[in-house]
Amino acid sequence: MADTQSVVSDVKLFLERLKKEMPEIFGTAETPSAQTDGAAPAASPANKVLYNGDLFEARTYITPDQEEGVAFDGTVFHVYLQSKDSNPSALVTQWLRDKAAEVLPQKTKEWAEKIGVEYNRVVLKDQRTLWASCSSQKNINYSYRIVKMPTVVQDYLVIHELCHLKFMNHGEEYWNLVGQFSPDYKLHRRWLNEHKDAVFEDINIALTPDNTQEETTVDKPQENSERP
Repeated sequence: MADTQSVVSDVKLFLERLKKEMPEIFGTAETPSAQTDGAAPAASPANKVLYNGDLFEARTYITPDQEEGVAFDGTVFHVYLQSKDSNPSALVTQWLRDKAAEVLPQKTKEWAEKIGVEYNRVVLKDQRTLWASCSSQKNINYSYRIVKMPTVVQDYLVIHELCHLKFMNHGEEYWNLVGQFSPDYKLHRRWLNEHKDAVFEDINIALTPDNTQEETTVDKPQENSERP
């Protein structure tokens, strides 16, 4: 039975794409009142973060007395800025990079033990043509953007590369091995083909108008990167 995680992700990303392509139908078209002189533009429906295959709202806060950073409470990305000149997109991008540096090496270690292979090291990059690769030196290279995908698709990519440590090709034996550890790999490959644009798209977050007062004091929510 195919997993439901990537299917749910399919539906959400499809609806989000429709909102961008047909804003007049979804009531998301920009109106003249959405922006005032000297103020930041209103957050658009696209002002969201793709993480673990789901789309999450991003809210910004101007907190001059607090350190800039990002807190994810499992539902919303809270982005804390010291001024309106700060870059919320860069902060969230760095959060995703840090999460990738935490999650992908751990996944690689766990799956390598299950498959029974040994690798040299894990290298994170910002690859835009490859999701991942396995070198002849047994290094596993990943694009940090993998953490935007559903976790089952992340696992598939890790399995895909680790299986190359046994078969440096895409022959029948190789795919049989992949299928042992990722039975739905064909579904995951389809997800990758259909949503590569969403994964490769750079983070683009506008300031949230209601939360940009210069003297705002906001308590950061407890960090919780895993949804219940």
